Amino acid sequence: MPALSSRPSLIRRSPIRRIAALLEEAKRKETIISFGGGAPSLPPPPEVVDYLAEMIKKEPARTVAYSSTKGVPELRQLLAEDLKKHWGVDYDPDDILIVNGGTEGIYLSLAATVEPGDEVIILDPTYLGYSEAIKLFGGKVRYVPVSVENGYQPSLEDVERVISPITKAFILLSPDNPTGRIVTEEFVKGLVDMAVKYDFWIIFDAVYKHISFGRKTPWVDAIPEARERTITINSFSKEASIPGLRLGYVTGPREAVDAMEKIKQYVSLAPSTTAQYAMIKFHEDGIKDRYLRDVVIPTYKKRRDLMYQLIQEYLPEARTVLPEGAFYFFVDMRRYLEAMGRNDEEFANRLLYRKSVVVIPGRYFGSKGVGHVRMTFVTEPEERIREGIKRIAAYVSSYMF
Repeated sequence: MPALSSRPSLIRRSPIRRIAALLEEAKRKETIISFGGGAPSLPPPPEVVDYLAEMIKKEPARTVAYSSTKGVPELRQLLAEDLKKHWGVDYDPDDILIVNGGTEGIYLSLAATVEPGDEVIILDPTYLGYSEAIKLFGGKVRYVPVSVENGYQPSLEDVERVISPITKAFILLSPDNPTGRIVTEEFVKGLVDMAVKYDFWIIFDAVYKHISFGRKTPWVDAIPEARERTITINSFSKEASIPGLRLGYVTGPREAVDAMEKIKQYVSLAPSTTAQYAMIKFHEDGIKDRYLRDVVIPTYKKRRDLMYQLIQEYLPEARTVLPEGAFYFFVDMRRYLEAMGRNDEEFANRLLYRKSVVVIPGRYFGSKGVGHVRMTFVTEPEERIREGIKRIAAYVSSYMF
């Protein structure tokens, strides 16, 4: 076989996608309780399902045809109106690019901004997809640590400490995966000031923007000085419960959006037309706001509150923070792991084997995640959340006493 390029050797296989095989197994085995996945467990709004089924029946050719690379104009217009309504930002529809999920948004934003040798700053821990995508484009990753002691909130002083003459971007995810943290207004304002002072991009990953349980995430490019140096990534997977349809969008300065569109032409050609029609319906007639207000947030908040109570009750030596948004608890299990003589990856593997519970090792999200596990509260109903935490407690207690 001829030689392959060196690019695959720059990155590792996603451990989360490897875990996805376990989650598929969990669907077939009712005994397995999964706190591992990051996908919604709720169905999409019935109005969207019915509309899409009817469209496919009545206009199949139109529903599955190619769209333009930038996306259906009607959807981009609705998104511009939605951003104005919820976040107070004005975007022309031509400043919006529809993408095949938030993951493609990350890829395109880095492809359009990062040159080989550039440095990109991310938090540690945070979403594991950033570091590998940065490396794929020849960039260098710089890390800013966060910890349970400060509620996983980043420090502006720590950020400024790692900025260098070759800093090209800072990636901010809020609400965060895996910690559930929403950054403060003070941090965002300080970050924008540094981006102006040192001339770097802010890549704002807002895929969980509507999954908050009180305080909304500060919107970066609502700050005027941020507008010409911020690319914002959005996804419909979480808010509309359609992860398999792979649809999202990015906003930014026109020149940046045009650059990403040009790259997308040769990566995925165009976004899914079928998914775009579904999201047009989602944004009409108040469906989105009702679905989030009446279904998504109440359901997930109830599960979040229960899991927090159970962690405190059954795992008193663990430390965590009540997540303000997103889908996850990031749990410091070091007290238990030291007694067990295991690291977080060994613990997760043995927990699945011995107790049929899936959790994600914290080390997958960065070096500061070592000794932690990520547990999602959205994939299981309340009774299975209770049973799963009890199983974890039963497993660790045999080593503690």
